[in-house]
Amino acid sequence: MKAVHIGAADSPLQVVRIDDGVVVAFSIRNAFRPRWMLDGRAIAFVGLDEKGEPGVFAQDFIPGQDTTRTRRALAGFDPEAPTESFGISPDGSRITLGNQEFRYSLMLAERVPGIAPPARRVR
Repeated sequence: MKAVHIGAADSPLQVVRIDDGVVVAFSIRNAFRPRWMLDGRAIAFVGLDEKGEPGVFAQDFIPGQDTTRTRRALAGFDPEAPTESFGISPDGSRITLGNQEFRYSLMLAERVPGIAPPARRVR
């Protein structure tokens, strides 16, 4: 089976059986960057907690059943370093987080070798 996420942020993540393309009766809403857990019994994904902070969750995968209650937080949820992506070690014992960093700056570079300034308009 394959987990796919198509559409807007509020679109559900759906699981599709590769053999015949049938959508399995299972979905997770507001899931980004989904990945199967090693044993195939859960899907890890980036989602928002109750405060709206992004982090990594895992939710059990049982075709045909609503497993929303099994959703559990794994890592992230730092308002100073919002989680954007992640990776999980093959044995599931470690997780790496990719965080967003917001920087606001304006720079001016002058006399850069090989770059000609724009031509000035004559009025």
